[in-house]
Amino acid sequence: MPQVYSTRVFFLFVVAAYINIICEIVECAVFLYLVNVNNEFSSLKRTSQNLYVASLLVCAAIISVYVYAKIKYGGKVRKGVVASICVPAIIGITVIMVSRVYYATNDLGDYYNTGPGINFCYFIGFIYIFTTMIIAVAFRKRLNKNDARAIILGLVMWAILALFQFWYKGLQVSSIAIMLMALTLFLTMENPKEYYEKSMPKIRNRDAFQMVLTDWFCYKKHFFIASVIFTGKTNVLSGEDRQVFYDLQSGVAEMADRCIGEAAYLSNWNTLSFFMTDPAKVESLMSVVNNYKDEVANYKLTFSILEIPRHTSQYDEALQVLSYVSQEYVLAQSSPNLVIDEKIIDRMSYRNSIEDVVRQAIKDKAFDVYYQPILNVAEGKFYSAEALVRLRRPSTENFISPEDFIPIAEQCGLVQDIDDLVFEKVCSFIAREDLISYGIKRIEVNLSGNEAVDRQTFGRLRTKMEKYHIPPKFINFEITETAYINNDEAFKDNVRRLKELGSSFSMDDFGSGYSNLLELLKMDYVLVKMDKEFIWNCLDKNKPENLRMLEYSISFLKDYGLHVLAEGIETLEQAQTLIDFGVEYLQGFYYSRPLPESEYVEFLKTQKGDRL
Repeated sequence: MPQVYSTRVFFLFVVAAYINIICEIVECAVFLYLVNVNNEFSSLKRTSQNLYVASLLVCAAIISVYVYAKIKYGGKVRKGVVASICVPAIIGITVIMVSRVYYATNDLGDYYNTGPGINFCYFIGFIYIFTTMIIAVAFRKRLNKNDARAIILGLVMWAILALFQFWYKGLQVSSIAIMLMALTLFLTMENPKEYYEKSMPKIRNRDAFQMVLTDWFCYKKHFFIASVIFTGKTNVLSGEDRQVFYDLQSGVAEMADRCIGEAAYLSNWNTLSFFMTDPAKVESLMSVVNNYKDEVANYKLTFSILEIPRHTSQYDEALQVLSYVSQEYVLAQSSPNLVIDEKIIDRMSYRNSIEDVVRQAIKDKAFDVYYQPILNVAEGKFYSAEALVRLRRPSTENFISPEDFIPIAEQCGLVQDIDDLVFEKVCSFIAREDLISYGIKRIEVNLSGNEAVDRQTFGRLRTKMEKYHIPPKFINFEITETAYINNDEAFKDNVRRLKELGSSFSMDDFGSGYSNLLELLKMDYVLVKMDKEFIWNCLDKNKPENLRMLEYSISFLKDYGLHVLAEGIETLEQAQTLIDFGVEYLQGFYYSRPLPESEYVEFLKTQKGDRL
C-alpha cells in the first residue's frame, strides 16, 4: 500500500472505528449488567460512557482530516490546519469529562445518556459531519469523480444514522455509520489491491507511483527515483510475449526487493521505479541491474537515476522527464546507466516546446508547404516537385526542422492531422495556380504510415481531390515511416483504392530506417527515392568501396522494374555519378532549395514562361 498522507489518515480512522466499536460494546455491557447497582460501578459507567463519546468525536475529526488531505492531493497538508480541525473534538472531549451526565430510559427500557455535555458533543459531531460534507461537495472537482461520490455517500449515511440516534434515544447506530463510512472508502478508494498490477501482483501500479511521488514532493524530501527501463522490442506485444515481459519485470522487482528492500512501482509500461533516500542503495541496485542477465526475453535493461530536488523540484516536471527518458531518450542511448540531469531536462523541455507549437499549429492551420523541384533526367525538365511541410516558431519566426517536429508528431498521434492539413494546402495550391498549365505532371505528397493504415484515409484524400478538381494521377504518395504500418490489410486496401483512382506510390528514404527490401515486396511501388544519407555515404571519397553498393542498389531496383530518384544532390559531380549509374530523377539543393508557393511559381515561369 503506498504510504501517502491520506492513506495513513485512513488507517488511523479504521483503528479509531475499531476502538469505537469496543467502547460501545463495553458501554452496553456496563449498562445492561451493572445498571441496577447503585454506587459500586458508577466510575466504570462514567468512564465507559466518556470513552464511547470521545471515540465518536475522534472518528468525526479524523474523517474531516482525511477529506482535507484528499482535497489537498498534490499540495502540502498543513499541520496548522490539521490541528485546527482537531480543536472542536478536544473541546468536546474536555466538556464530557467535566460535565454532569444523566442516565435515562426510553419507552423500550433501553438506557441512554443525556445532559448538556452530551448534547454539546452531539452538536460538535454534527458540525464535523455536515461541514465535511459541504467541503467535499464544494471541492469535488479536486477529487476523482468516484472518490467524491464515495466520500459524499459515506457522509450522508453517517449523518442520517447520527440524526436517527439523536432522535431515537437509546438506539446505538453511530458505530454502524462509522463502519459503513470505512467500508465505503475501503472498497472505492483505499483498497490495497487497487494499487497493484493485476498481471504482476507484487508490483505497484502507476496510480500508486503518482500518489507516493506527490507525498514525497509535498514534504520537500531529498530522495532518488531509480528506474529500470526495459527496451529492445516493440510496445505491441502478443499474448505470449506479454507474459514473458511480465515475468521479466516481476523477476527484477523481486531481485530489487531482496537487494535493497524497496517496493517496485510501474511508472511506465516498460519502466520499474523505486523511491530511495540512501545513495548506497542506489549504488547497490545499479550494480544488480547491470549484472542481471536476461536470457529469455532478450530485453536491454537500462538503469536511470533522478535526484530530487537537485535536478527538479516540480512534481509535473519529474513525471514528464521520467516518461521522456523511458519512452524516447533511452532509445538513442547505448550506455547501461543514465543520470537524469539538467541537460536531459532541457532536451525534454525543448521537445515539449516543439509539441506545443505543433499542437497550436494544427489548431491554427499554421503549417506552410514548400515545393522542391525534381529533375527528369531524360528530358532535362522539372516536371514534378515534392511538397514539404514547414513549421515556424510563432515567437521567433524561425523554422523548426521537420526532423525535429515530425517524429514528435508521430509519437503524439498528430501526424495524421498534419498530413490532412498539408494535403488540403497542396490541392488548393495546385488548383489556384493551375500547375498543370506550367507542364507539371505530378506532385509528390508524403503519406505517413499512421495515415496509410487508417481505413478513413481513402475517403478523406478522395474528397479533397474532388473538392479542388485535382486529377488523382497528378498525385504521387510517398509512404514514410513504414514501421507504423501494423495493419497490412488496411494499408493494402487504401493503396489499391487510390491506385484505382489513378494515383501512384513511391517508397521514401530507401536505404535508411524502415524502408527496406521487405517493404518493396509488400507493395507495388512505381518509384523508389534513395535516402540522401545513404547516397552521401556511398559517395564518400574516403570509402570508395561504398560506391559499388550504390551502383548495385540502383541496378537492382531498375532490374526489379522500379524508377529511381536520388535525393540530396548538392554538386554537379554527385549528379553526374548518379546519372551514369542510371538514376532517372534528381532532387536536391544543387537544382533548387525547397521554395514557398510564390517562389515556386516564379521558378516555373523561368523554366516554362508564363504559361504553356
